[in-house]
Amino acid sequence: MASSDVRINGDRVSRRLQELSTIGRDPRGGMSRFSFTPAHAQACLLVAGWLREAGLDPAIDGAGNLAGLGPGRGAALCAGSHLDTVPMGGIYDGALGVVGAVECAQALRDAGASLRRPYAALAFADEEGHSFGIGCLTSRALVGELPDEQMRTIRDREGRTLAERAAAWDCPLPHRDPPRLAAYLELHIEQGPRLHAEGLDAAAATAIAGISRTTATFIGQANHGGTTPMAMRRDALWGAATLVLDVRRLALASAGATVATVGKIDVEPGATNVVPGAARVRVEVRSGEDARLARLRADVEAAAHAAARAFGLSVTVDPWDSLPPQPLDDGIRTLALAHAARRGLHAISMPSWAGHDAKILAPHVPAGLIFVPSRDGISHSPAEFTSPAQIAAGVQVLMDTLVAIDAASPAA
Repeated sequence: MASSDVRINGDRVSRRLQELSTIGRDPRGGMSRFSFTPAHAQACLLVAGWLREAGLDPAIDGAGNLAGLGPGRGAALCAGSHLDTVPMGGIYDGALGVVGAVECAQALRDAGASLRRPYAALAFADEEGHSFGIGCLTSRALVGELPDEQMRTIRDREGRTLAERAAAWDCPLPHRDPPRLAAYLELHIEQGPRLHAEGLDAAAATAIAGISRTTATFIGQANHGGTTPMAMRRDALWGAATLVLDVRRLALASAGATVATVGKIDVEPGATNVVPGAARVRVEVRSGEDARLARLRADVEAAAHAAARAFGLSVTVDPWDSLPPQPLDDGIRTLALAHAARRGLHAISMPSWAGHDAKILAPHVPAGLIFVPSRDGISHSPAEFTSPAQIAAGVQVLMDTLVAIDAASPAA
């Protein structure tokens, strides 16, 4: 079977993306579709219906991941992404890869074609890390990086474990162990500015940057905001604010080799007229190099302790949750670029600075990541946008590459 024989339906992809975007709408704008919520269950049920239309059998695994599995024996070729979003996120991040994976199965069925291996479309439950503070949580569970003991100890903001939330989740779909994978391919918007700025159509990722996250907790003394002299204050937020600026300074000093973000600060007691007695700062650092990540982690910890000393505070820095940089499969990348060129697309190789489920699967099976442009590089925002033509082109490259991987791999 030649890849040119299987044409995807771009109108159907765009229509389904818009339909999925009606689930989990945030009144403030954008999408707030978090894992193991009613909105997540509703999204899974919608996608499960599409999977059945495409000839796949949908089921949920023990971590809440949705998988549509086609007929056949042996390990499956797989495509997918995630259904959860960040707070007030966009409609393409994650969803494009899920809808694209479903479309590949539908396009094969429409063409009366099939792969030699079984095919599986995956929709991961908690990639963004919003619910438990751990990125790519449920893909890590799928590949066994979270043993049962850890599944029972990871807790969300309400104190519930991942196992408890998954077991109590009201999603009326059959349960099944996850499929055994032969290879994994993910389609995603770039979430950065390069493709849009350079007028490019697509990219195939060479590697995914390493990500480390921690929380620094500053403890001072809560006190009256009017009667406590400035010189006598032990204001926890002063330490936190200093660390925020230090994180920026340290990342800038790497001349583009690292990025760092503080996207969340919690202050207690949180009243306008009370000197903060506690402040928690969530820090994330990224780099394509292990050594730079380790150095930046150490520098952030040193900066936190220096800020605490400067203002008479105590500070604790939690153990870092870290995913090292991960190379992706060169063979899959080469196939994706070749098929993009055959479709007349201008595509390049580039690293990914954003984390993806492909990063988790890559140490276990050959994995690839295809990018399409994000307008102005905007993502994790209601302003996220990729045109229908760009989406259709990306899904077609995904389809072509899956057919090529199947043809190049040993039969199941």
